Amino acid sequence: MEILRNMWRRKFRTFLTIFGIVIGIFAFTVMGSMALKLNKMISGGKKYVTGQITVSPKGSSYDSTGGTLPLDTINKIAKVDGVQNVAAMVSLLVTDPDPDNASVSMGQSPTIYGADNSSDFKNRNWETMDMREGKMLDKNSTDDEIVVGINIATDQKLHTGDTYKIRGRDFKVVGVVAKTMTGPDSYVFMNIKPARELLIASNPFMKSLNDSGKLKTEDVNSSVAVAWKDGADSEKVAAAIKDQFGKDVTVMSPVKMGELIDKASATFNAIILGSAMLALIVGLFSIVNTMVMSISERTKEIGIKKAIGASPSSIAWEYTLEAGFIGLVGGAIGMGLGVLAATLVNNKMAAKGAEIFLIQTNFLLGVIIFSFIVGIIAGVIPAIRASRLKVVEAIREL
Repeated sequence: MEILRNMWRRKFRTFLTIFGIVIGIFAFTVMGSMALKLNKMISGGKKYVTGQITVSPKGSSYDSTGGTLPLDTINKIAKVDGVQNVAAMVSLLVTDPDPDNASVSMGQSPTIYGADNSSDFKNRNWETMDMREGKMLDKNSTDDEIVVGINIATDQKLHTGDTYKIRGRDFKVVGVVAKTMTGPDSYVFMNIKPARELLIASNPFMKSLNDSGKLKTEDVNSSVAVAWKDGADSEKVAAAIKDQFGKDVTVMSPVKMGELIDKASATFNAIILGSAMLALIVGLFSIVNTMVMSISERTKEIGIKKAIGASPSSIAWEYTLEAGFIGLVGGAIGMGLGVLAATLVNNKMAAKGAEIFLIQTNFLLGVIIFSFIVGIIAGVIPAIRASRLKVVEAIREL
């Protein structure tokens, strides 16, 4: 009550101090939630790519449609020492980009993911996916069946049994993948044969070669996923593939891919640190200024408290806790506004399945604790100064 009374006595100054903290914590909450979402996506991608060796056409990148791998090359890769099995994959966007309506996306663009479901290949880190509805594709799935990610299902209002037209071709939805917060949320899973046909149809050059018989449909593969045998070293297997086929393919080993992803993750973690430092600096100076002025104005009051028996430690604790409480109030308001802003944006983007913020309880709890600590740190020096005031000098000053 004493702390609240002291804060209320100087309402305007307290309001300005709290407002400064609110701005910093608001930025911290919003940017932190965005970084959490991006890191969630990155960690999911890392889990997937480090569970397999990915081989793609020379000069292309992961999931690129810029080149193709012939089936003969894939069959030869399967015979490399240490390789257990392989699975050809085809990927392309669900719709071609519209240059007149380009937009910035915070996540994976809707992508067709065609896989050879007849293969026994299993990603070591991601063998199965949880389903929201229906079932995942398997060896018995037909070419007109697809499974869609939750973002696509939300955007297109799709459920099991619905028909979804992709690039002019009708497919039957047999499953909806549960939310993963990563790439699969925006995938359309289908058998590799229709994915190949769609890729060829989307590329005039490939189509002309295919129509003339110079390009076989089964030779159109965007990449191949490779599983290594138990006991084999994935890096040695990847190196062996590179040694034999390095002129024609790009080999991405689990370890190297993990390292690249870790570097990207570090960038987003720096966003959290940067916003935290901003909140810390703004909050510290605001509270220090307020507490120094408060002590200057209450010098006589401090002297009287000491004269009637208040100890230096009790004086120090009073002003430190007051500063901490200011930080706590400002932090709570800033966090609340940040959550509100993130929720409103997510709700607006939810129709497109493109939420850009991830709100986690433990993060919000950390924000509150951080705000209180900022206040405590800012109040320590003024509080020590108050506790060291001499009784006679304090009373004489005013």
